Amino acid sequence: MALLRNLTAAIGNLTGPSTNIENTPLLILIGYSLLYLVTYIVAVLGNIMALLTCYKNYRITTSILLVYIASLAIADLLFTFLTTFDFVYFFTENWVGGNPLCKLQGFLVETSYSASILTLVAISYERLRSVAAKGLARSQRIERRTIICKLIWVVSAIICAPLLYGYSAVQHPYTGKTLCVNRVTWGDDGRQIYYAIHAVIIYCIPLVFMVWAHWKIFSFLKKHAHGKSVSAVESKQRKVTQMLAVVTLIFVSCWTPFILVRALRYFFVYEGLEIWKLTQLIIIINSAVNPILYCFYSGQFRSSFKDMVKCRWHLTIRRGSSRRSSRKTTSRSPNSFQLDSIEPEAENMVSISPSWKQGQVNNGKRYSVSDDICA
Repeated sequence: MALLRNLTAAIGNLTGPSTNIENTPLLILIGYSLLYLVTYIVAVLGNIMALLTCYKNYRITTSILLVYIASLAIADLLFTFLTTFDFVYFFTENWVGGNPLCKLQGFLVETSYSASILTLVAISYERLRSVAAKGLARSQRIERRTIICKLIWVVSAIICAPLLYGYSAVQHPYTGKTLCVNRVTWGDDGRQIYYAIHAVIIYCIPLVFMVWAHWKIFSFLKKHAHGKSVSAVESKQRKVTQMLAVVTLIFVSCWTPFILVRALRYFFVYEGLEIWKLTQLIIIINSAVNPILYCFYSGQFRSSFKDMVKCRWHLTIRRGSSRRSSRKTTSRSPNSFQLDSIEPEAENMVSISPSWKQGQVNNGKRYSVSDDICA
């Protein structure tokens, strides 16, 4: 009986998909479609290339930042693919995936968003440690640090698991079309409570921490650069920090309007559609912006992207002999990472030909020796 009341309330207050199309000017629909398609193509191609670049470079330097950037790219790709269902739903006025896909889509969309912001929190924390305590950040085993990235996705999935219950596909009593909604099974109160808690835990608290972390990072860099010339390493540290700060700023700028408008809609303060659809389009654009930022700030990403476009992206594996040395400065090429190199002692070594340099191995164990991705 309660489920029936929730369904009646949801349908009664729902502005059906038909009114979306009928009341929207044709010019706006065309512009929305073109912008979405361009954004979709850029997001898919850009994030796939970002993943390939991270994979290629990670085999050389095992930089933890590459792991986090790959996590962001995976979240952006997942989110972009899932928006396809919403785009079709908006124009066909009918949810075609049935109840299982409705639940899964709602769950995965929120999981990708949660993983993105938690990854940005991890990046902020990692940069703060890298700048303030370089020796500690670089001496940790890379395997231990990558566990954080895996935990981020596990925690995101656990936090968003209630959405598997909250979302459901229901049939409109008047049109007979299927709608994918998130207020029938747990009602308005349940939805409001969940999204309020989710916004505080996954958005407000991480946002405060990221602002504080980036303020500390820039304060530290400014303090140590005052009154003396800045070395090449410190200059690259600044560039990495600036890139990650801009990625965080763009993410917050794109998602904040959506979070606010969604809260207003779920608490029945605002029930319009124009601003709601605009905020949804903005968060899709965010998925396409990140790869552009990587290329703008990182010469290595630009070079890798060019190599892939020109079909020159390849790896060459060779077996090297075991040898021992104290310290050695690794030569650099335009496409290579700057490494605080230690000559490895290992049976197997990976080298990348022609311009990708050798990774770091110490007693058979890999260490993250550099977080520099802006060479």
